[in-house]
This record gives sequence, C-alpha cells and structure tokens, in this order.
Amino acid sequence: MRWLRRLGRKPLVEKRLDSELHFHLEQQIADYIASGISPAEARRRANLEFGSVEGFKEECREARWENRLELLLHDIQFALRGLRKNPRFALAAILALALGIGASTAMFSVIYNALVAPFPYKDQGRLVTFRIRDLDQREGGEGFFRGMLGYPELRDYLEQNHVFDGFIANCEIDVVYDSGENNSYLAANYVTPGTFELFGVTPLLGRGLEPADYQPGAPPVFVLRYATWVNQFGSDPGVVGKAFLLNGVRRTLVGVMPLRFAWGGVNLWMPRDPTTANVMRGTFPQYWGVVAHLKPGVTLQEAEADMNIIGTRIAPTYREDYPTRFRVSVESFVHAVVGNGFRRTLFVLFAAVGLLLLIGCANVASLLLARATTRGREFAVRAALGASRARLVRQLLLESLLLALGGAVVGVLFAWAGIRGLSSAMPPFTIPSETVIEMNGWVLLFGISLSIATVVIFGLFPALQASRVDVQDALRGASKGLGGTAAKSRLRNAVIVLEVALSIILLFTAGLFMRSLVAIQNVSLGWQPDHLLIGRIPLPSQHYKTGPQLVSFFDPLIHSLKSTPGIEDASPVSTTPPYGGFGGNIEIPGKTHTGEWLSLIQLVGEDYFAIVRQRLLSGRSFTEEEVSTARKVVVINQTFQRRFLGDGDSLGRTIILDVLKKVPDPVTDRSFQVIGVAADAMNVGLERPTEPEVWIPYSVTGSGMRRLIVRTKTDPGAMNATVRKAVWAIDPTVAFAEGEPLAEWLNTFSYAQPRLGFFLVTTFATIGLLLVTLGVYSVIAYSTSRRTHEIGIRMALGAAPADVLKMVLKHGLAVVVPGIVIGILVSFAVSRSVVSQLWGVSPYDPLSAVAVVSLLLAIGLLACWIPARRATRVSPVTALHYE
Repeated sequence: MRWLRRLGRKPLVEKRLDSELHFHLEQQIADYIASGISPAEARRRANLEFGSVEGFKEECREARWENRLELLLHDIQFALRGLRKNPRFALAAILALALGIGASTAMFSVIYNALVAPFPYKDQGRLVTFRIRDLDQREGGEGFFRGMLGYPELRDYLEQNHVFDGFIANCEIDVVYDSGENNSYLAANYVTPGTFELFGVTPLLGRGLEPADYQPGAPPVFVLRYATWVNQFGSDPGVVGKAFLLNGVRRTLVGVMPLRFAWGGVNLWMPRDPTTANVMRGTFPQYWGVVAHLKPGVTLQEAEADMNIIGTRIAPTYREDYPTRFRVSVESFVHAVVGNGFRRTLFVLFAAVGLLLLIGCANVASLLLARATTRGREFAVRAALGASRARLVRQLLLESLLLALGGAVVGVLFAWAGIRGLSSAMPPFTIPSETVIEMNGWVLLFGISLSIATVVIFGLFPALQASRVDVQDALRGASKGLGGTAAKSRLRNAVIVLEVALSIILLFTAGLFMRSLVAIQNVSLGWQPDHLLIGRIPLPSQHYKTGPQLVSFFDPLIHSLKSTPGIEDASPVSTTPPYGGFGGNIEIPGKTHTGEWLSLIQLVGEDYFAIVRQRLLSGRSFTEEEVSTARKVVVINQTFQRRFLGDGDSLGRTIILDVLKKVPDPVTDRSFQVIGVAADAMNVGLERPTEPEVWIPYSVTGSGMRRLIVRTKTDPGAMNATVRKAVWAIDPTVAFAEGEPLAEWLNTFSYAQPRLGFFLVTTFATIGLLLVTLGVYSVIAYSTSRRTHEIGIRMALGAAPADVLKMVLKHGLAVVVPGIVIGILVSFAVSRSVVSQLWGVSPYDPLSAVAVVSLLLAIGLLACWIPARRATRVSPVTALHYE
C-alpha cells in the first residue's frame, strides 16, 4: 500500500525525487572537479552524461503504480469535461440507456417472479400438478380438462403412484365466521396431511396442522393466513389458542402462517376429517386440487406415464368422471398457476420490452456515431501533440463507460419505479397470491451489460478511426470528421433504419392492442351493469337442500331489501353475468337431432330481467307466485329460439331440461313451458358469441350455488354493508360473500388484463418512438452541421432556402422510409404471434398499419425539418467561413 500513501503525499514525493536526482547530479559534478576539471566544464559534462532530469523524473513516475492511477483520474476528468461541453448529447445518451435498462429490468423481473419463481416454497421446481384431458373435445387446439379429483379417486392416485415422494390436496369450502355481533365470510381450504411440510414453510405464530389433528374425534382446529390475521384480528398474537365459531363449530386457532404463505388463495386451512365421504359446497360434492413432489431423478415424462397407467386402471370405477379417450397430463405447478392467456400476454410484453432495449442501444449507437463525425480535428490535434492510439482508446472508453454508468444509475431508478407501478397495475387474479414482484439482480446485470457493450463498441469506433486519419489532412481541414466516407455514413444510416423498423413493430402491436381493447369495451352486453351489486350467498347445505328451503331464505330477504332505502330491487341468480349459468343437455318434444343439444341454465327470481335491464322481446317474465311455487316455466334467449325452435311463435312451446335429473336435488318433471323470449346478452364472457340460454325459477331445485344481485339507487359499493346486515338478520349462519359492484367486477375480470397489455405495449412503443425521434434528429442535425460549408457554397451560387430544405429532408427520409417499409413487413410477419391476445381485430389490421406509418412519417419529417430549417437560416458568408 506504499503507492497509495505516495499518491496521498504527492508534493512530498516529488520534492524527494527532485532532491535525490539533484544529489546524484551534484555528486557527479564534485567528482569531475576533484579530478581537476573546472566547475563550469564539470557541470557541462555532468549534464551531458546524466541527461534530462525531467526525463529521469518521468521514467521514475512511469515505474510507479500511482502514476497509472493518476493518468486514469486525468482521463476520467477529461471525459467528464467532454460530456459537460455537450450536455444535450450526454443527457440523450444516458436517458436512452436508462429507459432501456429500466423498462427491460422491470418487465423481465415481473416475468421472472410470475412465471419462473412465483412461490416462496421449498424446491418449487419439483412441484407438479396433473389434469385429465379429453382428447375428443378441443378448443383452440388444447383438450378440455378436469384439474380436480374426487376424494376416493384422489386416494387411488396417492396410493398407487411410484413417482412422488410427497402428495397433498386441498378442497375449497365456504366458512361463515360468527363473532357474536355480526358474521363475515372467509374462504377456507380443507387440506390433507403433510401440506405445510411439503411446502417447507413454518408458521409465524403457533404451530401448523399435525398428524393428530386429522384423526377422527380430534379437537377442531385451524391455521390462519397472515393477511387475514392482520385484517380480521388486528395482528393480535393473543388470538392463537382461542376458539372461534366457524360454520357453527368452535375451532381453535393453532397457528398463523408467514406473510407469503397463501396456498389456495384462502383465509384459513383446516384438517380434513377422513370419516367424511364428501366435502359439500352448496349441494354439490367438492373436488380436490392436487400438488405432488417428484422423487429425485424422476422427470415430468416419467411421472405422466405413471399417472396414465393409474388413470387407465381406475377409469372404469369412475366412469362418469372420465371421457372415452383421455390423457393424464403432468405439468409443473409453477407453470400451471398462471393462466395461458396472461402467460401469453407477458411473453408479448417480454418481446416488446426487448425491442425497446434494442431501440435504446441503437439510439445510443447512432448518437455516438453521429457525434464522431465532428471530432476528426479534435483527434488529429491530440495525435499531433503526442497522444498514442492506446491513450485515445482509453479516454474514449472511459467516456463511454461514464455514459453507461449514468444510464445504469438512472435505469435502476426507472426499474424500481416501473416495478412498483407494474405491481399495482397487475390484475389480482392473474398471478398467485404468494408472488412478490421485486427487482431481479441477474436481469438488471444483463441490461447493464448489454448497454455497456453497446456504448463501448460504438464509443471505440471513433478512436479506431482516428488512428487511421491523416493528421496533416485533418489539421488542414481536408477531413471534417470521421464520418465523411460513404461506408461510414451507411453504418450510421443502417442504425437509424434499424431503430425505425423496431419502433414500427412496437407501434403496430400497440395499435392492434388498442383496437382490440376498444372492441372489447364497445361490446354490447345486452344488460346494464351500472348500479348493480353482486355477491355470493354460501348457504349451509345441511339447512338449504331443496327449493322450498331456498324460498324460505330468499323470500323474506328480497322483501326486506326492497323496503330498504337506497335499494330498488333484488333477485337470486346462479352465476354472475356475463356468464350464463351451468350447462346441460336439453330436448324439444317432436324434434329429432344428432348429437347433444346444449344450453346454459340460469336460476333467477321474478324480477331478474327488470333488475339487469335485459329486454324481453315477447312474452313475460316470472311472477312471484310462479317462483315461490316452483312452477315449470322458462324464458329463453334469441339464440336458443333460433337454434332449437326455429321460426314462428315460441311462446307455449315445451322444453325438456334433461340435465336437471343429474343434480343433487333432482327434478322429476323436467318439462318447462316457454313464457318469454329475452334479447340476446353476453353469457360466455365478452370475447365469445352468445350461446343458447334459458332462465327458470331459482326454486325449481335446491342444487347449485346462489348469488344475490341488487339494483341500487345510489353507489352500489356503499350498500354492501347494508345488504350484509340484511342477510345476517335473516339467518346468522349465512353471509353475503365477495360483494362488489358488478361494473367493478367486469373491470377486474374482463377489461383489466387487455387494458394492462395495451397500456404497457403503448408505453413501450411511445418510449421507442421518442428514442427514434431523438436518433433521427441527432443524425440529421450532425450531418447537416457537417455540410454547413457545402450549404454556404450552394446558397452563394444561388440555391434558394427551399432547395436546401428539400435537400436535407430528402436525406432524412432516405433513412426513415426504408425503416418504415422493413418495420411494416416484419410487423405483418410476426403479428400472428399475438393473435391470441386480440379480439375483434385482424392481426393485419390496415387501419393500424396506416396510422402507424403516418405517425412515424410525420415524426420523421419533424425530426428532419428542425435541423433543415436551421440550416436555411445560416448566412452564406458565415457558412463559407464555417469550420
């Protein structure tokens, strides 16, 4: 560390060096004088023999490490001065790098946390789940599947497999927590033994579920989710060990899980009682979701082969649950938890942000190359003064690294802000509850490395060119820069063409997403979602199994709500619009057909159509008496009439709803008389055409889940607590669950995902467009400045300002137009990859193409016009003297 100490005491070191050299010189002079030579001659001979003292000092300095560090510091200071002299260039380059690094790091971090490592669980890469796929029914090229198993079926797979060393399952149930003053709904899971051990997560407070908790007769216990502990119990650690009334049973809270444990997305977990044959939700037996852990060395293909052997063996036992031709597919649990639609959206965004990063790097490259065109004389002067090629390369390398460092620092800030924004904008149902979106270090390192590589490669280019410049020609002005040759100009132009093409791809994709979002938002629902409040009514199956029992609950509830200030009307409904109930086969007496006739069936109250504002084209709705007495009457939609009944009057026709014989509370007489025809409304989401649908009184059967839809006179969200209290007043064991305005529900589940894709792609495209504009402007501005002398000659010879303007614009369009052409062709070629994310718009949409081309052409002309206009205002005399 002596060299470091010398660096800190440089004046003293220089003084000692000077003293030592002069000592040796004086000693030599003294020796000559002692030999009889005169002092003047002795000094002359000593100086000749000794050489230059300053040269010796320089050699001594070069032999020391601190001198190299000092030169490095000088070069850094020189690079900083160079960037300060041209702040617009420095800021533009740093901003381009920062935007590329920040956007790519934020988006790639989302993809990594959502698709690669979404869970905090141990060995999550070895966790799998499996699904039973019907090979004869396909939608979009992928067979329909069943991802849940009945409990006996679950035991067969558990006991007969040879590929798993851990095997757990969960089953969702509804829980009503009765605090004594009111009740609240909690989503819960029954879980099988070993659940917490498989995930490798220990409780934050208390304990997990132990083997003894699963034994018959064991005291009822449960484990609570962290978020529920905070929201419901105010983070009170004293609640552990206390008993709570859940679904009428006193259960002891034995533990609270850590923040990121959210298995199943529920509020609490309970051990399944093995003596219970089926877990009931409503009146239907619940199925179980499965997660298994692969044994060491077992692959997904081997596990799938083993599961198919078991499936083939047990399928005859569960004949109704297995299609004729099926396959048991095993897939990564990490892959399965994110839906294919949102996964494809993330991949599209991944590609978009990759293009943005390339545009940012290309922009910096174009800026560096354009700047190099004006630095030829500078490099020539420095070379004439003795600067070596290595020194020039080092100084420019440091200049490039400073740009990269500035871009990295600002890019990290952009990435941090972007991650926070993306986390808040992410639709809640698209990624697992356990997922935390945080900055990924490896992704950040990749973005910074790519940016450094870009600035280093294109920053060194001027230095490499400078070493080949004829110094005498450069000093005489024969070379105005490093970019005078056609080959070098082509390189700069090629970079701009690449930027424009990449920007066109982003803009065209953004245009498709915008057109798709507009098309979805303009879909006519067929009913009005404003002032509607929707929520689930989880009825205890032991009390509400039949239609009359449902009437005993809903009839007083509806009358109570109708008399409540702020509420206009209310009705039970089996599913939330725009999803039209459960499906099943139907028959029309006197009509023959091949294959099954299928229709959606919705169970509603008498005022349903008035509440949702769905038009009746003919006939009428139900009466209160028809609903309370479970009369066999039905309202059909236009699609049902057109597909199954044909032309003519449908009123009075008979329809057989054969599916009602298979429900837990079966209907003996399944013949229903048509009393009305309703206008078509969206009933299978917003992106698929309307299917046949029928509405029957909710009292016909006690089977199935029930919801409550309420039309309010004021803000529906403000009436949530009022409806909840009304439900509790009718039956304290029932809760109004997941209540929210229907418009907000639609926004979350139908509009949020396409809006997120549109917003992000548009943001990336806008940033790319700004960078392209900056790149085109910088190149044309630099090129125009180099031609100032030429412009002066042209104007002195009689060229009009319009001629100069035309010349510069022509040069600019020569790089913009090829980029537009290439970009559009590539956009059409790759647009098929985003077709699954589009609705109501062609991937070759001509309107989007024309709009994008027009926009970029206008931006390109503007970027060229500004320097062109500036050039026409230069005086010919000034231009002729321009250097």
